[in-house]
Amino acid sequence: MSQAALARACGLSQGAIANYENKNRQSAKEIFRLAEVLAVNPIWLGMGTGPMEVAESPIETHLTYRVTDHSPPARQGLWPFASVPPELYWSLRLEERQLIENAVASLIQSLRNKSGGS
Repeated sequence: MSQAALARACGLSQGAIANYENKNRQSAKEIFRLAEVLAVNPIWLGMGTGPMEVAESPIETHLTYRVTDHSPPARQGLWPFASVPPELYWSLRLEERQLIENAVASLIQSLRNKSGGS
């Protein structure tokens, strides 16, 4: 995919894409957009660690946020937590981020079960 095509798909400028490729820019919020369009793991894209492919999990089809499934409010972009800056989350070790992800997934599943889930 060309820089211009990726920029159009992500809603970023071609210059921003070039800066990501040259490692001159790293915005966690935009990494999610790029990863979504490229269908890769945002951790791999942003940090170069972990698998390139998006991990499958038993509850993924129900709980994984996808841009194509729901449109987030414009002021939030792709980051779902208003009170937790993405930079704070990404500053954690991989094990700590996995713990948070598992806790959130469990909480969402519990709330869905409690409310009859849909």
